[in-house]
Amino acid sequence: MDGQTLRSELEEARVIQEQCLASGVNHSVWMKAAFDGADLAFGYWKEDSGWVRGLLKGEATLQRIAAGSEAFKARILRVPCREAAEAEAMCQVWGDDRPAEAA
Repeated sequence: MDGQTLRSELEEARVIQEQCLASGVNHSVWMKAAFDGADLAFGYWKEDSGWVRGLLKGEATLQRIAAGSEAFKARILRVPCREAAEAEAMCQVWGDDRPAEAA
């Protein structure tokens, strides 16, 4: 990913974080609603090698798009994460790795 794209995506993630904080709503409640409303969700965190972007929700959607069987305007959520473990937790609670009964 080029630097300009990364900066743009990180800015979107920052804006989402500000909206969450400014809402006055419990963080978990706000994030659940944001994830529920998104087709794709990406988390961003810094590691020694630089910024990492991880897919938190939407793997099946991306596979359908890649197969050419689906075309639509996706709702994308971008969220900042402090570290990989936080991104993994978001994926397990609100994203693709949550238990089937919670979906």
